[in-house]
Amino acid sequence: MKKIFLLPAAFALVLSLGACQTADKKSATTKDSVSGDTSMVNGTHNMGSESTESGIDEAGATFLRKATVGGIMEVEAAKIAANNAKSAEVKDFAAKMLTDHTKANGELKALAQSKKVITPDVLPADQQIHLDEMKKITGAAFDKHYMEMMVTDHYKTVALFKTGAENRDQSVKAWANNTLKVIESHDEMAKKVMANLK
Repeated sequence: MKKIFLLPAAFALVLSLGACQTADKKSATTKDSVSGDTSMVNGTHNMGSESTESGIDEAGATFLRKATVGGIMEVEAAKIAANNAKSAEVKDFAAKMLTDHTKANGELKALAQSKKVITPDVLPADQQIHLDEMKKITGAAFDKHYMEMMVTDHYKTVALFKTGAENRDQSVKAWANNTLKVIESHDEMAKKVMANLK
């Protein structure tokens, strides 16, 4: 009689273990398939928990992550422009981007570390692909592509930094406000250089 009861129990145990393993496999593939996510650092999710320890809210942490991705993109694109641009004005603009965004990226990294927010250290896949494609463009075609990108990017970045400037964390707010002035000047410069290319 005992054997009859033990058999279904053992069968149920085997089924539940199999289900757990399947669930683990599903969650592992979900993590690996995420791309272009600003909360990913070297393929690992970094969400929320680290930001609550320092008192910064999720909006502030998200701002720091997005600003990091934008900053990396600006620096890498400027490096390509230094080699591929034809116009001296475009090369000068790229040099300014490289200097200003390298400085801002350093400040941002220090701020994020002080707030215990882990920021991405590489670009999302789609943005890296874009940069790789840009490396193949040269001369006047590159100038046009790069400056159109700069006008669009700085328009979006100004909007991003305006939200950062309203964050409740005073350090985030102050850095976003100071950096916003620089980005607004880049926005104006980008529009002027673009106009001169036509």
